[in-house]
Amino acid sequence: MSDLPEFDISAAHALARLQATLAFADSGSEASRIALYDSAEQLLVTLTLTKPCGQITEAGYLLLTQASGGGDMILASGQAATGVWATGDGKLIGRGLVTDEVGAGHFKLLGSTGTQLYAGGKAILGETRID
Repeated sequence: MSDLPEFDISAAHALARLQATLAFADSGSEASRIALYDSAEQLLVTLTLTKPCGQITEAGYLLLTQASGGGDMILASGQAATGVWATGDGKLIGRGLVTDEVGAGHFKLLGSTGTQLYAGGKAILGETRID
């Protein structure tokens, strides 16, 4: 099977997929959210996104934006490991790894010193791109 060519979609198709993701994410009555969990699946913080949840860039990705520029209140201390993105009505959009902005995670926290969060502090979404 490795002799088969890769399946590549057109730029127009990629844009249509991003537009559909944006529409689905904003389909709930409230803004979509990204819940961050530690490796034991303890909820650390829920990041509320803007509505619309971001913007599609000329470079061809959806850049997610957090509603509060000052961050969302951290409920429990721990190292963020997994992010779960859901519509305002709780429908799953996707889940992925959490890293700082230097890492290769799907969801990025602002900064470059890891994903340790402390209860009572604020969590700020870094540059999180959806391709």
